Amino acid sequence: MKQAPQAKKSEEVASRLIRTGIRLFGEKGTAVSLREVQRKARVLNEAAIRYYFGRRDNFIEACVRDVAERFEHFTSEAWQDFADKKARRPVEVRDISTVLVKSLYFFLLDDRESVWFMARLIREEGELGQDLLIRYFGSLIWGLEEEIREVIPDKPAAMVRLHLFLAINSSLNGMVDQGLLWRLPDLNGKANSFQLDFDAFSKGFIAYISAGIEADWS
Repeated sequence: MKQAPQAKKSEEVASRLIRTGIRLFGEKGTAVSLREVQRKARVLNEAAIRYYFGRRDNFIEACVRDVAERFEHFTSEAWQDFADKKARRPVEVRDISTVLVKSLYFFLLDDRESVWFMARLIREEGELGQDLLIRYFGSLIWGLEEEIREVIPDKPAAMVRLHLFLAINSSLNGMVDQGLLWRLPDLNGKANSFQLDFDAFSKGFIAYISAGIEADWS
């Protein structure tokens, strides 16, 4: 059935508000006013967000849901690569870490503001942001945890969860803050010129995350 023009317009306005909200929250922080979101989205009705989403928390959730739906494409590809490896050989922790790092890194390349928004949710929105991330990204978290427990069966479940949490937090914030790395001097002291190619950066990141997950817990 063809969508009515008014319904289509409403959907387009709501979508524009969400994408603008994600961009501004990612760039400036979640304290950005809803009025600024509406202005940057070029929506003249000052009550638009309240009309489409109700409370501010509902708008934040709509932004998270949008990010999660687009992020799923990258996690699906990473899990498929993992499944292919698992079919050929016993997997290791680094293979599981690759799912996390690869998903976040390629999503960052595709939509930097969305990854920044995810990081800011944890830092700035307290329980609301944390609950939303668990709700919408929980399938990735529990999937990673299950695979880790299969590879390291003797590690206490509580330690698996703790080290996975630290790995996720390090990965997300490391992706967002990597600009600092490129501002460091090179190994000869030349300012703002440190470089790593993609393979070296990704392998180094995966090695770091894997070491944390595999860390002794005694």
